[in-house]
Amino acid sequence: MSSKLALSIGGVVAVVFGVALTLLPAAMLGGFGLGAPNEAVILSRDVGVTLIGLGILNWMARDATGTSLRAILIGNLFVQAAEFVVNGYEIVSGALPGAAGGGLVIHVVMAVIFAIPLFRKSA
Repeated sequence: MSSKLALSIGGVVAVVFGVALTLLPAAMLGGFGLGAPNEAVILSRDVGVTLIGLGILNWMARDATGTSLRAILIGNLFVQAAEFVVNGYEIVSGALPGAAGGGLVIHVVMAVIFAIPLFRKSA
């Protein structure tokens, strides 16, 4: 997989989830088995706009090369790995319901998408 394809996929996925969290926070929280008190809605929207920003960054950096490309891929890989660890811990500890486990799969898939071009010789 090329870095351009990885960043394109990452950009689209981040924007899709970001828009959903921003515009439909209660539905997104409900999909993970969570309630939607006002505080959670506010935080979901904040995370949503951050994801939209990450998606724009990824999309616009599709033709990056060298150190810039490496930094963007590492940052994206970190986000996915850290989310996997944090959400995994939250599920195991009972802070997140088991319904949130599907999100772990998304983080693994996205981590692989960013890792492939990062660890290729030409990256």
